[in-house]
Amino acid sequence: MDSQNYISFSVVTGFFIGLISAFLTFDAPESIIFFALLVTAIFYLIALSTSSLFCWFVDFQNKTFNKCQMEENLEYYVDQFKKREEELGKVLAYIKKIELEDINKEQPNQ
Repeated sequence: MDSQNYISFSVVTGFFIGLISAFLTFDAPESIIFFALLVTAIFYLIALSTSSLFCWFVDFQNKTFNKCQMEENLEYYVDQFKKREEELGKVLAYIKKIELEDINKEQPNQ
């Protein structure tokens, strides 16, 4: 999740949590609005600080995606799957051959 999306989601969540708790706690409209804005600001500050700490402590240079290596690995796995599929086809053909021989042995010659 992008940091901006995380902050936006936290602000919206904080607003609705503040609004619900304000409706449950206060009767005056001014108090409800003030409390909802206060809780929204607190959620914003918490989200902003956690997002900035995450970006500060995580080294993004070590997390780069090596596309060439990934493509080589995927090609290797595709080749291995093809080999396994061919082996499985040969095994299934052999099993069918044995089953047909067994069926022919069980049937009396006419």
